[in-house]
Amino acid sequence: MSRIIIAIAILISFTSCFKERIELDYNTDENKKVVINAWINTFDDPQFITVSKTTNYLGAEAPELLSNAEVTLKDTNMTYTLEEGTKGHYFLPIDWLPQIGDTYELKVSVEGNTYTAEHQLRPCPEIQDLTPFPMEEEDELVYYGLSFGFQEIPGEGDGYFGVDYLKGNLDKDTLSYGGFTNDQIGDGVYFGDIVLTNEGYMLGDTAVLDIHSIGIETSNYLTDIQLEVFRGSPFDPPPANVRTNIEGGAIGYFIMSDARRKEIVVE
Repeated sequence: MSRIIIAIAILISFTSCFKERIELDYNTDENKKVVINAWINTFDDPQFITVSKTTNYLGAEAPELLSNAEVTLKDTNMTYTLEEGTKGHYFLPIDWLPQIGDTYELKVSVEGNTYTAEHQLRPCPEIQDLTPFPMEEEDELVYYGLSFGFQEIPGEGDGYFGVDYLKGNLDKDTLSYGGFTNDQIGDGVYFGDIVLTNEGYMLGDTAVLDIHSIGIETSNYLTDIQLEVFRGSPFDPPPANVRTNIEGGAIGYFIMSDARRKEIVVE
């Protein structure tokens, strides 16, 4: 009899927990937040950040880009003012000089509020041993992947992001196709036989490999994004807010990355 009573008590406790009312934040117009996406790297490409607002969860709408923000980037020696190009996109001067090892301070003032963030520009190792290899065969066509290595920089706190893609493909989705790691799995060691390729290359293609030195905190941030975006298993943890390094109430992330790029013809 006591077992029956215990079983009933457990059943009641489980069913009662499903009656709790959950209030969801749908990002309606009155509680939208400012979003700052800022990934500045040392490639010889235009460097910019975007300032926008979160979208309404219940509406299929594009992000609201914000104009007339005051945006500055400061290192040990200089303060750079970013100028708005297209709406919501703020560009660094083309003659800005990256200072490896400096901690950069980003400041964004918009709609009466100011948001700040810091990120160190850590040195990036050189790409080594970039090599195509036959990956799979489909319909009598052989597809190739890329492998490479790099010498991890001694000293704790490093993180790395890499992505390879077909030259000229400007629409690559770095989060889907790239990969990242940090020096917790090996400080100061040589990482070899790294493979990032998710789509194969054909003979004659020119493949491009980019790697970024992003720091261990950013690698943890990218882990957060993967856990929230690539869901579908019943064993996934409950949804949670992705971390941010931006102070003042905005969401998003600020990254400064030294970067290396290498091309190879698949042959």
